Amino acid sequence: MKKEEYIQSLKKSKYKITPQRIGVIDYLNRQPGHFTAEDVYRNVKKVETTITQATVYNVLRVLKNSGAITSFEADGQTWFETNLEFHGNLVCRKCGKIEDVQLDPQSIKTSELLGDRKIESATLIMSGLCSECARKESLGNQ
Repeated sequence: MKKEEYIQSLKKSKYKITPQRIGVIDYLNRQPGHFTAEDVYRNVKKVETTITQATVYNVLRVLKNSGAITSFEADGQTWFETNLEFHGNLVCRKCGKIEDVQLDPQSIKTSELLGDRKIESATLIMSGLCSECARKESLGNQ
């Protein structure tokens, strides 16, 4: 999502566009992927020294509620992400990194397991090894 689209999400929710809120949006544009509110706060605070944790949480909540970002729970922590496409999230049991796993939404929607149910959204959290840790493990076993 582009900076202007994030700004529009805040404006629709009647938020003023402040330097602190722009700092959060700039972080999302620089660091797309998976992040916690603490990650955002720690990084934005380096540039916008007056930002508070409450501001970060409020901005992330508004962006999530507007559909600009999503969130999920993993290992007792809330993670936010910018990828709005249908996918799963693999949490590496070794290094803790989170990787997107592309899934075919059509095959899941038409699965016989669903019967006559209709899935509108889903969150899939998987545990295993990220590509880097799996590669290292496979090299160690040779």
